[in-house]
Amino acid sequence: MSRPSPARIAAALALLLAALPAAGQTVVRGRVISPDTLPRPEMRAFVRWRAAGDTLPRVDSAAVDSTGRFEVPVGAAGSDSIDLAVDAADVSARTHHPALVRFRSDSARREQAIILVPRRWRIPAGRYAGREVEISPGRARTAVCPGCGSFWLRVYGANGPMWFQSWRSSSFPLRIAFDREYSLPRGAAPDSATFWRITQAVEDAFGQDLFRPARYADVQPEDDDRDPNDVVLVLVDRDVRAAALTTVLSQGGVVEYGTMRLQRAGPLTNGPGWQLVGHELLHALGAGHTCEWRSVAADVLRCPEMRADEPTPEDVAYIQVLYRVRDVQRATGARWGLDAALEGERVLGRGRAW
Repeated sequence: MSRPSPARIAAALALLLAALPAAGQTVVRGRVISPDTLPRPEMRAFVRWRAAGDTLPRVDSAAVDSTGRFEVPVGAAGSDSIDLAVDAADVSARTHHPALVRFRSDSARREQAIILVPRRWRIPAGRYAGREVEISPGRARTAVCPGCGSFWLRVYGANGPMWFQSWRSSSFPLRIAFDREYSLPRGAAPDSATFWRITQAVEDAFGQDLFRPARYADVQPEDDDRDPNDVVLVLVDRDVRAAALTTVLSQGGVVEYGTMRLQRAGPLTNGPGWQLVGHELLHALGAGHTCEWRSVAADVLRCPEMRADEPTPEDVAYIQVLYRVRDVQRATGARWGLDAALEGERVLGRGRAW
């Protein structure tokens, strides 16, 4: 076998050196992941940063390749943070919301993995199968009042925001057990036959098996000091101030346990009873309130005119997008998803380019 000539070795070495970042240069690397089967248009990644001594930010960009990866070489960052945007090269061809994130410059060498959020969602099954719903992260995160929650709920920790709240998809169908032991009065429980007819109506809207009955004794942990996992306990609590109250316990944005407290064990067969349980079941799935669209989870005190008797197409689509993005994040370890789309829509939405 003949050895390569010195000229060929020198040429190969020159190519290798050209591919390496120059001294003091940072290369922002990333990966774009689609959570759906929509064809992705040609996309670009834009990096905005400041070099030492700059008064105005600089912007560099690079194409996102067919595998979803990109590299943007930038000079040595003189600022504490770097802004990264991923968007369609032609903003009129957007199929997904633009993503916009900010990270510390000292973490720029880590791969920035981003889950795209679709602008429209086609409901795959159930009562609304085939229906397309426009998705706006901003609407899903609009609080029903100052200081109140929104439909997509985010868990906040000691070090700031963590993750959007959802169960693991492997937890479905969620176990639901009637807790008569801690009901007030003790032993009380709602009409189980009607309760399960309502859960069936919710499942029919989603086209998914979301809930299943469980015996209370079977969901209790062996350690009395621990809460049960992957279960929603339903109990009657005459001391609860509202007609019903559902709370969930989550760790790092992963819901592990929920309780649904009904103020009375009266009949659920009338319209308000169906609305009440359907409303609480959406809370059990991890959703909050909204006044942005007609919803079974509408805030009855602040926008009663938006209240629906059962889950609407918007309820189904927004919950399915929430779970789809969170599932892909957990599977891939991607840091950015709904939060990046929320900021991208706010800053770059309505056809604006960066």
